[in-house]
Amino acid sequence: MMVLEEAYAGICRAGPSTERCLVICDRGLMDASVFCDKATWERILGDLRLDHASACDLRYDGVVHLVTAAEGAEEHYNLESNADGVRTETPQQARELCERTGRAWNSHPTKVVVDNSTDFRTKLVRGLAAVCRMVGVPAPDRDARRRKWLVARANLKGAGLTVSASDCEYTYLRSFDGCQHRLRRRAADGGLLYSHIRRTVDESGLDTEVKRNIRRREYLELLAHQDPSRSMIRLVKQAFTFKGHTFHLNTVVPAPPRSAPVAAPASAEAAAMAAP
Repeated sequence: MMVLEEAYAGICRAGPSTERCLVICDRGLMDASVFCDKATWERILGDLRLDHASACDLRYDGVVHLVTAAEGAEEHYNLESNADGVRTETPQQARELCERTGRAWNSHPTKVVVDNSTDFRTKLVRGLAAVCRMVGVPAPDRDARRRKWLVARANLKGAGLTVSASDCEYTYLRSFDGCQHRLRRRAADGGLLYSHIRRTVDESGLDTEVKRNIRRREYLELLAHQDPSRSMIRLVKQAFTFKGHTFHLNTVVPAPPRSAPVAAPASAEAAAMAAP
């Protein structure tokens, strides 16, 4: 799996820089963790010189979890049409594996769950739309919205939910291209993940965010262009799955004073972003 993923990613990187390239993986590395116990999975990661953050959060820019037909569309789940023998689980086994697979990806900051609340064709459109939003191109279901609620308090673990927690710092950058740019420094599972987020708003008022994982060096380069008029935002994020949907509970906490960032040699991208 890793060899194939890296081979296709290498082909994209070798292409013309003016062309956009997208690699969509059928299954991802964390799926394998569902089919073994925790100790075995940790040993596999150790042999590969990986940890959870690098195998899940850093490796993929987005995750689209398509819920099995056995959950919500049972009448379409059968073994009779499975001529290639790919599907071997009973509906109950399929539901359990799907739930465990969803939990395996819970920590990913850009995870989207596509359930069976619509017909199959609409489900495909919703999956395609999720990918479109991740890469910042017009999506076929432009009416889709993220729902947000203001919560006074919540005891997620007390409710028996499996929670993936992370500590995130958001820093806004100066911008001269009409887009909002911010950096995210995310600490989780003993590792750090750095991302650049670009937010645009079209004429209809629809906003689009494109999140891109970056290396620490690029993070420091871009951090030198911090917007001094805006404060850093610190969030404790708790991700969990409930009734087939992924939720994020964000708690705003006071950000500690930060000294002025040390300017690193600016990359071409950073220079282009900072220059009027």
